[in-house]
Amino acid sequence: MPNRPKRFWIFIILLILAVYSLVVLRGLTESTRRSLLLRDETEAADRVYISIVTTNANPATHELTAQVSFRLAGKIAKDEVTPAVDLHLLINNFRGEQEFDFPKDKRMNRIEVVFPLNGDLNKYPLDRYDTTVRLLMTTPARNERPESPSVPANITQHTHPTDELAVSPTALLQNAPVALSISLTASVPGIRFTGNVSRGSSQEPTGIELHLTRANSVIAVSLIVVLMMTALSMSLLAMAIRAITTVERTDLLPLSVSISLIFGLPALRNIQPGVPPVGALVDYVTFIWAELMVAASAVIIVWTWLLRTRPKS
Repeated sequence: MPNRPKRFWIFIILLILAVYSLVVLRGLTESTRRSLLLRDETEAADRVYISIVTTNANPATHELTAQVSFRLAGKIAKDEVTPAVDLHLLINNFRGEQEFDFPKDKRMNRIEVVFPLNGDLNKYPLDRYDTTVRLLMTTPARNERPESPSVPANITQHTHPTDELAVSPTALLQNAPVALSISLTASVPGIRFTGNVSRGSSQEPTGIELHLTRANSVIAVSLIVVLMMTALSMSLLAMAIRAITTVERTDLLPLSVSISLIFGLPALRNIQPGVPPVGALVDYVTFIWAELMVAASAVIIVWTWLLRTRPKS
């Protein structure tokens, strides 16, 4: 019997160490579960290999930033990075130019582009975002261009209003599409990526559909913080209720705890990774109510002390 409490605490310590070690080991491979690697090859001999690497995803500004680099193969290549023909790239860049010209015999340098994220930040940490990367690369057609090209009925304007990208049929008649091989690497801490490559006809832009959610580790941390804020505020409220129901002298310890928590809860809230400013849905569920309960507890303790304390005659 005397050794039972000691064994109990040893078991608790070992359990905490086991949970901590499991979390650390799982964190070492966390990037593999949230990252995305897409490859979509074409069998065409004359092709451009486009590599897209995401560098930042910011749900607060609804922007996804990526670096785009190019490699050439076939007759359109003078060497791996220098085209033998003029190339024209159309991409749904959210900020800056959407059209890039790569003259022949000049190196194709890497470019930085920004894509729009469509989602609702208010649903943190269960918010979801979608975006589509659209690419079309062309080269001037070898045949002679007519002065006033007539547009066949079967060629329509390809428009993607959500991405602000449109390809006119006149441009498709005057230029020949270039086959593209796509490689996309998406890895940003705190964000989990899924997606796929969609291809239409050779005259349509190649689309890369991306879906972004918070990483499981971020969701777990957010839920733990929410539960801790709720538990702290309700525990303090219970202390305040006990203070007003007891007939003994009012204990001011709950008052000091409540004042500390009024400033401590915002700090606890802000340890959530990527948490938006106050006003998200999760704040109306937990944080704001927790602050109100803490403030109410302080008011209860103060007025209990005022009503019970009588000046000495």
